[in-house]
Parts: sequence; structure tokens; C-alpha cells
Amino acid sequence: MLTAEGCANRRERLWKALPAPCDVLIVAAPEHLIYFADYLPSPFLFRSCEAGAILLLEPGRATLVGDSMIGPFLEAAHVNEVVAPTWYDGQHPTAERRGLLVASTLDRLSRIPGNRVGIELGAVPAGVVEGLRAARPGLHVVDLSPIIRPLRRAKDADEVAAIRRAIRAGEAGQAAALAEVRPGMTELDVYAIVQSAAIRDLGGPAILYGDFASGPKLATEKGGGPTSRVIEAGDLLLLDFSVVAGGYRGDFTNTFAVGGGPTADQRRLFDACLAALAAAESTLRPGTHGREVDAAARRRFAADGLDAAFATHTGHGVGLGHPEPPYFVPEGDEALVVGDVVAVEPGLYVEGIGGMRYEHNYLIISDGYERLSNHRLTIDQR
Repeated sequence: MLTAEGCANRRERLWKALPAPCDVLIVAAPEHLIYFADYLPSPFLFRSCEAGAILLLEPGRATLVGDSMIGPFLEAAHVNEVVAPTWYDGQHPTAERRGLLVASTLDRLSRIPGNRVGIELGAVPAGVVEGLRAARPGLHVVDLSPIIRPLRRAKDADEVAAIRRAIRAGEAGQAAALAEVRPGMTELDVYAIVQSAAIRDLGGPAILYGDFASGPKLATEKGGGPTSRVIEAGDLLLLDFSVVAGGYRGDFTNTFAVGGGPTADQRRLFDACLAALAAAESTLRPGTHGREVDAAARRRFAADGLDAAFATHTGHGVGLGHPEPPYFVPEGDEALVVGDVVAVEPGLYVEGIGGMRYEHNYLIISDGYERLSNHRLTIDQR
């Protein structure tokens, strides 16, 4: 889903972000194999079970190391070379799979000279690091983990396209829930409705996760995964979920009263949430700090006498991770940058009335923002 040009550009930015020159870079976090190479093995096939891959970067060259069972996924990645020794051939017992990955990586590294190595220490197997230390006295290691994290903030065009694709599938799920959920269904039934809509929209299997929570518990628990709880007429149903497409995701929310109108108090909370959402949205522009976005929502709730009922954050970044920087919290010191994709999600939680939140996703552009999500925000199912 990502482009070869986009992956190459991100690799080049990594090289430029290094505090000092390195001879080779070693990357292994699954999300960063997507980010730098569009390597995305299917979680729905057995051949990916317990599989791993490692990306080796030299100036102007990218090598992806894995094994033969995941060969088709390796070959589809945007790299110059693939190393895929046979692991399981269907005829012989196998060796430990991750051990083969470590050995194959060290073998390929043996052909790259130099003692300055950038390693994603939070993800690269310890066997690779220890093998390098044994083979290269005087090895100098640069931890890539804190260098890569800020690079992910400003999304490239191919990343935004992947997020838009995920959002469209999520919108299909939100619309299906409004149209099809009925009293007497369980939260798990709702999950199945949303997942089915997302699968149809994507044209393939979909990873779907998030909050599918209903009833009085929303006032205190503020969400939760789907359960066998039966939804009663008039229950509030909170749907705050993400569909993952190509490793990327959106994250947006709606809460509605199932099979009947909300109470007057619930409608008052709904109106206040939408007003707070609009207030926070109005601050979205490059240079705005996370605490300023958060403060705008809190001021709006305070004006309605509801600030004590706002017990969560105002929002966060989204993309390969969830949540990811920037964070819209009282002490958020990160300034928005062009290319940020963010979620704004004010909510209110009052025992005896209910819990709800409403959320949109936005792309930060040079003169403000573009709203990416277009699902219907409503407390009325009909």
C-alpha cells in the first residue's frame, strides 16, 4: 500500500537524522518494517505465525532478511535485496525459527564492514546485538528507537492514503451499526456487524479493535471491548474503534441510544460534547501545542458546568500506532506540525445519566486542518 518512493524517502530521512555517521542500520519493529519497506505479512495466514524479519540499511541500499515461508511477503516489499533461507519445506523437521533469523542476519552483516552500527534496540533480537559485539571489538552502537519515533509525526502522501483507506472502512462500520443494531443484540453482535461492513469495504480480512460498550457501565468504565452483554432499548452504545489497513489506522467515535430516543440529560451531554469538539477543532494548526487543544475542550465543558465530568484526554496522534504523539493533554508540550494526523475525542461520563464521546480525525496542513473522517455524529439512532 505504501510506495517505493515513499519508503526510500523515509529511509533517507533516517540517515539524515543520525547524530553521527553509521555504516549500517538494523531495524526490526514490525511497524517500522512497514514504514521503511512496506513489509506487511498477513496475520490471517499460518505462514506468518512466529515469523520475524529484519531490515538492514546501507547508504542507498535496503536488504530484508526473513525465511522462505514468508518469501511472498518479503518479495512484495520495497527493498533492493531479499534474504530468505529455507525454514520449513514440508519434508523435514524445522529448527527454531527466530534462531534462523538471527543467524541469517549475522551472516548478511558479515559482508558489511564497519564498527558504527545503528540498531533499533527496542526491537532487534539480542542474539543479533551480541553476535555483532562478539565479531566486532570496539563496536559503537547508536540506538535508532528514539530517532525513528519523531520521524513518524509528519505523514507522507502514501501514509495519508493508507489512513484514508482505513478511515473509509471505519466509516462503513459506523454506518452499519447505526442502521442495523437493535435492542436484544449483544455487544459481540455489534462487533460482528461492524467487522462485516469493514471487510466488505476493504475487500479482504480486516483487523478491527476498540470499544464496543453499552449501558450504565459507560459512566464509570468509559469503554471496553465487546462482551456478551445484551443491549436494552434506550441503552447508550459507544463505538470507538479502528480498522487497520496496510498497517495504518484511523480512530473515531460515535455514541447513540439504541432503539429509542435519548433522555433530555443525555442530549444535553451530547450537545456539550459536540461544542467541545468544535472548540478543540478550531485550534488545530501548525504550531499549536497539545495543551492548547486540550484547554479549548476543557474551557467549553467548564462553560457548561461539566468540566468535572470530563475525565479523559482530548485526543492524540494516530497512524502506525495508537495512540502516538502528539498528545492533547493538560501538560502536552508537543507542537502540531504539517503532516500530523490526529484524533480529537472529548467525552462526558456522569453516573445516572451515562457516558459518551464523539471523535473525528484530522490531517494538519499548512493553514489549519483537513478533517479526514466523515461519519455521522449523532445520539439518535434514527
